[in-house]
Amino acid sequence: MAKRNLPKRNLRAPFHEYNAWVFDLDNTLYPEECDLFAQIDVRMGEFLTNLLDVDLDEARRVQKQYYHEHGTTLTGLMLNNGIDPHDFLEHVHDIDVSVVPPSPELSDFLGHLPGRKFVYTNGSDKHARNVMGRLGVDHHFDGIFDITAADYQPKPARSAFDAFLERFDIEPMRAVMVEDLPQNLQPAHDLGMTTVLIRTDRVTERHGATDENQDHIHHVEDDLLTWLKDIFES
Repeated sequence: MAKRNLPKRNLRAPFHEYNAWVFDLDNTLYPEECDLFAQIDVRMGEFLTNLLDVDLDEARRVQKQYYHEHGTTLTGLMLNNGIDPHDFLEHVHDIDVSVVPPSPELSDFLGHLPGRKFVYTNGSDKHARNVMGRLGVDHHFDGIFDITAADYQPKPARSAFDAFLERFDIEPMRAVMVEDLPQNLQPAHDLGMTTVLIRTDRVTERHGATDENQDHIHHVEDDLLTWLKDIFES
């Protein structure tokens, strides 16, 4: 799918007024071309095949059903099958992150952002650390808020956002949140955060065309590094 230049690139407030920068992990902090989800998807299929004693086609059907009904496959498995979430997270995130290229340039930009930096992910803390370490940016971050810290309430659950802000004492009006899923930016906007959508083909293919001009999306960009370059240059 061809990329295109998008509007809404500049921050809503002066750069120095922000003191917290919140990044989603998958397909946001690293380019979607790395396609770690393809590996995770295979691991999910394996987990459900073994758990439910079904073939792969049925496992895929259940996986997608749980995702659409509950926001994550894990939530569906916890509610309907009573699994230990740690077993699931350990299995599905046992992947090869070497496909993610180190990014000294991203590290340099992150190092010059004012204030604290956080990763907020529906994945696991271990997965986040593996990816951040591979990128070479882990030393810039002040905290990770994963699905376990959220008490297994996935984004965009408002209760999870409230817990995240409270844990790290973040002032929403002085915070920026960067995400690839438009719906995950709604509670961030409602709480007063400046929101940035990283547009991905994965979201378009899965959910259809996205209205990027929704009120809760303040800025739109095709990739994180380009957006960071833009705001530093402006």
